[in-house]
Amino acid sequence: MPVLSLSARERMLRVMRGEPLDRVPIRLWGIDRPGPAPRLEWQPLHDLAERYQLDMLPSWWDPHARQNVEIVTEERDAADPEWYEQLTTYKTPAGDITRVYVLSRLDKPGYIKKHLIETVEDARRWLSIPEPDLPNPAGFQPFLDALGDRALGMCGLSEAMYTVNDATGSELWGYWLYDERELLHEMVAKAHAHDMKVIQHLLAHGVGPVFGWVGPELCIPPLASPADFTDFCTRYDKPLIDEIHNAGGLVWVHCHGDMHPVLELFVEMGVDCLNPIEPPPIGHLTLADAKRRVAGRMTLEGGIEVGDFELCTAAEIAETTTRLIEQGKPGGRFILCPSSSHTHWPDMAPHIAENYRVFVETAVALAEY
Repeated sequence: MPVLSLSARERMLRVMRGEPLDRVPIRLWGIDRPGPAPRLEWQPLHDLAERYQLDMLPSWWDPHARQNVEIVTEERDAADPEWYEQLTTYKTPAGDITRVYVLSRLDKPGYIKKHLIETVEDARRWLSIPEPDLPNPAGFQPFLDALGDRALGMCGLSEAMYTVNDATGSELWGYWLYDERELLHEMVAKAHAHDMKVIQHLLAHGVGPVFGWVGPELCIPPLASPADFTDFCTRYDKPLIDEIHNAGGLVWVHCHGDMHPVLELFVEMGVDCLNPIEPPPIGHLTLADAKRRVAGRMTLEGGIEVGDFELCTAAEIAETTTRLIEQGKPGGRFILCPSSSHTHWPDMAPHIAENYRVFVETAVALAEY
């Protein structure tokens, strides 16, 4: 195994800044802290991460920030005894709004049965909710201290468009882009104003340097147009990015889907690292195409679809990994990473773990600069 001259923390900082590296950073999405796996089936992947000192990007946020609205949660049986429903009601100053989530008693994935916002009246009730409290930054430094140089700690933030889309669901969001566009702007602007206060508060208390969020994937084609992305993501996210950059920070953004129509928009917004670059057929860009278009202005993270670990042979994984290192390594600003986490396989088959081993060992053998 090549001798490493950089810690995982320093390597991840350098790749986001476009600085020289000892090797291409290699990250397994879902393994972001040293230590044993939460499920025995996942332990081989955690062993790989330690054996090869793979790179990690864990996220911190304050889970206790008060919402300043009464929230009542109750459960009820569903028609199928395998499932039950969780009702979450926000008792806003303008009236109640309720979300219904369906959960499995057998640990299967759940789903939303009823979104929090279904009507204009619901949106007005949502707008009446007082602003949440600012997060308590006291836990951030202990979080970094626990990681040491083994990982680059990131502060997780909310994203205004995603906050609203999460309340409306993508179907209603898509309709309201045409039918209630100004109402959407009113809602996104409310969420954005709070996000800006949060960032300024965290920066004032020394949180950083890396901040990240998820969500822009819900405002790209085919659901929304590049113009919608500019209007609802760039318009509100760029001031946040500028605020972070002015304080010397970096911004990581997670966005699934086809980056072909919007790749340069992330560059123009000022994103330092975009994750995950999904290959065809999910996207219409190869890694080589994306590297050429970005031209060193933004770090790209990703390259391999997580489903390949289940569907491909070990030889195919080795071939794909080799091609990605060949395309991503020149010029730096590339992190090799699956498009999503292994954790959606609660009972991971042995051949999936073997494909992860081939992926990691092939990458490590080729990644050194």
